[in-house]
Amino acid sequence: MSKQTSMTGSASHASGGAPAAGPAVDEIERETRNATGGTPEEISERVRAITLRALADGHLNGDEIRGVLDAVVKGAQQGAANRGGDEAQALRQAMTGLDEALASAAEATQLALQEAGKRGEAFSHQVLKQTRDELSALETLFIETLGNAAHNASGIARATLQDLNDHARSSGTAVGGRIRSALSELTQSLADTARGQVEDGARIVRNEAAVLAGLAAGLLRGIADRLHPQTDDSSKPTPPDQPR
Repeated sequence: MSKQTSMTGSASHASGGAPAAGPAVDEIERETRNATGGTPEEISERVRAITLRALADGHLNGDEIRGVLDAVVKGAQQGAANRGGDEAQALRQAMTGLDEALASAAEATQLALQEAGKRGEAFSHQVLKQTRDELSALETLFIETLGNAAHNASGIARATLQDLNDHARSSGTAVGGRIRSALSELTQSLADTARGQVEDGARIVRNEAAVLAGLAAGLLRGIADRLHPQTDDSSKPTPPDQPR
């Protein structure tokens, strides 16, 4: 059984193949920089889709998630700086998209656990605990990323990022709200496994960390494709069991 789990991972890894490499940092920066050229609503949506794809396409641990966040923030700063008087608004919208993407990642993990339960599968106490710990750290990671970026920036970017950091610390974030919901469910699952009260007939999943990661990654790709479809399928309805 894998000793390392992550909130997202490649579908190929989940099925037993080698994990797919996530997008390069410079590619994430470039895509995010280009995404800041739209309207405020478009900026948020595009950055959310870019972040979701980056999280879904790699087998990500905490350090790699931090790398994705750093790349998104750096690209957003570069793109927003080219918007003149709209720099602060563009940067705020980009960070909203990043926050919402992380919230979707937390929700995807929660839904992946629910989906496994519907199939009569169960995860071990070890994997559930590590997943809970990773979710718990995600909001802190986002806030730290904002703070570090503010410290290293100057001018409008510094003031905007510091304001976002202060607001996140005092009022919370979208990802924080979603994490609290997911943690409540994970805590109950941990209590059940500790007491041996998993559902009758449930089986512990083989390669369970990779399976959980693959389920969550599939959900994230679905969200990203609906936000920024590669083909003209934007009119398709949202599947009922996927996070928004």
